Amino acid sequence: MRGIVRAWRDLTGGRSRRVADRDRRTLIACSAGADSSALAIALASATSELVIGHVVHDLRPRDVALADRDAARELSAGLGIAFVEDVVEVASLRGNAEANARRARYRSLAALAAKTGCPFVASAHSADDELETVLMGLVRGAGPRGMAGIARSRPVGDATLIRPMAGSSRADSEAVCSLAGWVWREDQTNLDTTRLRAAIRHEVAPLLAALRPGVASRVSRSAALLRDAAGLIDDRVSELWERRDESDGTVLWERSIVGKERKIVIGALLRRAIVHLNGERRLDRMGWQALSGCIDAACDDESQPRRFELSGASVSVDARRIQVTRDSST
Repeated sequence: MRGIVRAWRDLTGGRSRRVADRDRRTLIACSAGADSSALAIALASATSELVIGHVVHDLRPRDVALADRDAARELSAGLGIAFVEDVVEVASLRGNAEANARRARYRSLAALAAKTGCPFVASAHSADDELETVLMGLVRGAGPRGMAGIARSRPVGDATLIRPMAGSSRADSEAVCSLAGWVWREDQTNLDTTRLRAAIRHEVAPLLAALRPGVASRVSRSAALLRDAAGLIDDRVSELWERRDESDGTVLWERSIVGKERKIVIGALLRRAIVHLNGERRLDRMGWQALSGCIDAACDDESQPRRFELSGASVSVDARRIQVTRDSST
């Protein structure tokens, strides 16, 4: 537990005595599963400046979702921590259901953090989650950003999302819960091996661990290097972004500026333009496979005009310009 507490202090201003716990007030995103329960138990051993937050969504049967909510509330009562909840409805939304649920969940957590005066939101992603995330990116053919694992902190609304469990394993979480006498909830969807993450968790990760003990920590090191590489790409994209021309619903560059860049930079630049025009809607459909034709056209030697229809935007490439236009129907 001490490692989790140290990580939490490092991520909320460092271990200096000059940073008071009241300035580290943290909303714990708690599903009542082993990882998030262990996070709550560990942090409660060090501070009372905590709130447990639970988000109920409609992708599972209502009785199961409410049982998870009740378990999270029971844990908060046992630890003497305030409890807050929110409800989101995502089942009827178009697009990837899991991605929709994730975005809605983080919006809700940001709102709960603001409501309870928490500058930090702690999520219980573990080293095992990072291994699964990197492998999922690899089998999708993702670039460095898609295989960069799980960021240790990032903005979420007006708060900062932190992940103090990133150096801990799922076995560590279960040990913490068992020592505390807490029986955690199991999400049955995590047992459905028709889902990629569940298949990796139950079939691939155990094999890798048997072949190379400690594989999760090694993959975490690789993910950290990929985060740095992705940062270099982002830096170059930011430089190119300043050289754009923009009008209502359109972003464009001179092809002579963009066409000489590496393909990975061009792809990241196009994704940034699409997000700028549309927000993050349909971003899950903007992977390298979808963008490959646009990227190849941007840096080849052809001069005839070409147009690529994407989900929510179009990309036009001619002899002089590369133009991204918002789909007027979105």
